[in-house]
Amino acid sequence: MTDATTLRIAPRRSLLITALVSIIVVLAPVSAVFYWYAVPRGQGAWVALGQAIVIGAALTVMFRQLTVDTVIADGELRGRGVFSPMVRVPLDKIASVDLVPVYVGQSPETVGQLLVRGADGERLYRLRGNFWHAGDLERVAESLPVPPRIVTEPMSLAEFFAAYPGSAYWFENRPAVVGALLGIAIAAAVGATVWIMTLFDMPIG
Repeated sequence: MTDATTLRIAPRRSLLITALVSIIVVLAPVSAVFYWYAVPRGQGAWVALGQAIVIGAALTVMFRQLTVDTVIADGELRGRGVFSPMVRVPLDKIASVDLVPVYVGQSPETVGQLLVRGADGERLYRLRGNFWHAGDLERVAESLPVPPRIVTEPMSLAEFFAAYPGSAYWFENRPAVVGALLGIAIAAAVGATVWIMTLFDMPIG
């Protein structure tokens, strides 16, 4: 493989469309209710401000999504996620490439996992097939300097993490941390909702 060889893949645009539709579906009725109570009290500007903040945050995330890709060029494998910085892996540091089908939850459906590791077995790069177009993971694997090892027998996500130690992202094998963060987010959302309803003299309960 030479430095002139370039491969670039981008996530499925359907993910972006789904996110946009979800934001509209959730934001429109909620905003309508808040405006209904706020405008007669002269507090419509507060609703507009909150709406602008939510829309701005959503647009920022969506714009970030447009920059997500995986590229093989200039002697390196590189890419970034929505909330993660750019990762650069020199091709000469790659010791193994594995393509593994993993079950999606309790469903018989499987999704591919591309795992790129170094000489010490550490994870250098990983792609989860549910975010990419069909065949993208195979294209990346075949473009790397190490022949990919293709696993044919699907396994659960837990079995995948056990078979490939260190492959999990920080949030994938720490259910307690994820649960705590989710609980904090829900509590914050409930608190914000109660505060807004109190501000606009909306009935609670």
